[in-house]
Amino acid sequence: MKNSTAPPLFHVHEPSSPSFSSVPDEIAANCLARVSKSQYRSLSSISKGFYALLSSPEIYAARSQIGATEPRLYLCCESLRTDTRCNSWYNLMSLISNCDDDEIIEKGDAFISVDGAEIKRRTELRLVPVKDSSFHLRARSKEANLAVGPEIYQIGGINKKGKRSRSVCVLDCRSHTQRRAPSMRVARQDAKACLLDGSIYVMGGCGERECWGEVLDVKSQTWKKEILHIPSGDDDEFDCKFEVLVLGSRIYVITEGNKYVYDPKEGRWLLLDTRFEGLKSILELGTVWCVLDNLVFKECSDDLFWYDLSCGKWVIVEGLEDLCYTRVNCRYRMIQLVNYGGKLVIVWLVLPEPIFRRNKPPVIQEEKTCFVVIRLEKRMTSSGLVIWGEIERLSFSLVHGSYNPLTCLSVSL
Repeated sequence: MKNSTAPPLFHVHEPSSPSFSSVPDEIAANCLARVSKSQYRSLSSISKGFYALLSSPEIYAARSQIGATEPRLYLCCESLRTDTRCNSWYNLMSLISNCDDDEIIEKGDAFISVDGAEIKRRTELRLVPVKDSSFHLRARSKEANLAVGPEIYQIGGINKKGKRSRSVCVLDCRSHTQRRAPSMRVARQDAKACLLDGSIYVMGGCGERECWGEVLDVKSQTWKKEILHIPSGDDDEFDCKFEVLVLGSRIYVITEGNKYVYDPKEGRWLLLDTRFEGLKSILELGTVWCVLDNLVFKECSDDLFWYDLSCGKWVIVEGLEDLCYTRVNCRYRMIQLVNYGGKLVIVWLVLPEPIFRRNKPPVIQEEKTCFVVIRLEKRMTSSGLVIWGEIERLSFSLVHGSYNPLTCLSVSL
């Protein structure tokens, strides 16, 4: 007689591991928001659900809420490939990877020796075109560009008819889409824009003093009724060369003739005293500057300086003796000095120069856009405040002679 086992009355299911897809979107977004954005491309390939969540507004809201946003560089370039020149945006999100040195080296980084000092260098960056569907997102010439969180405001410029424009477009760097914002009251080109307390101040570029500046409330997306009138100055013209910067709760306007400060709470302009006289040098051709931690920095003659208001003088940033060697034996054009999430990035274009060889045709080097990332540190000494800098990374992107870099901005993603 054969022994037989009776089949079970009920099928018993083995417990299975819970799937991440079964987690509510709100919790999933909160978890994924803590992952570096440099890993999002890999995570998006796991499933359609991951792709949808990682590209949704919820993930960016969660990153902002927990303070996990990361800076990303966007470069506006003029294309030289066609007869009709146009400006387009490019993404440089691979400039800095949140990984340790071993991982960085495996991804193609190397070390270069600059007069005895070792500087990390990524061998090459890629200019990734910012596209909406299959089209490059365009930028108008002579427009004002301003980064506001994860967005870039493109203000005014030259329209298709060759005239000043009132148009305002917003590039959302989270979804790489473009939308229209309310138009300005006045058409402007070569204007300056700054952000203060949730409002965008657009100044100049209209040729008329009586409508010199206007203000956009970012939250309500409405232009305020009042127009900013710059004070009359004997040495100033309606549309002279000028720069606008924000220090603390005030807006500073530096012109070739005078220096003004505007207090939005008081709604009035004041002339600045002689301590600000040295800021006029940011108007000089070839000088790049930016504001970081309420201090004004500028790059000039291969050195980095900060402006000391206590004495009204430019002071060199210590510890950057090797900065000049990053551009040794080459012609270059400065592009921008960028506040990169609390660090400074210096951007310049290396211009091609022929290398002559005996009995051989000259070799033309390729153009490349170079980026130096600098970490800054404040130190109090017996003689006062001293600022030290350290070069963290030297990176470059080959331009191949078809792009002319114009503007570089840092957004928070």
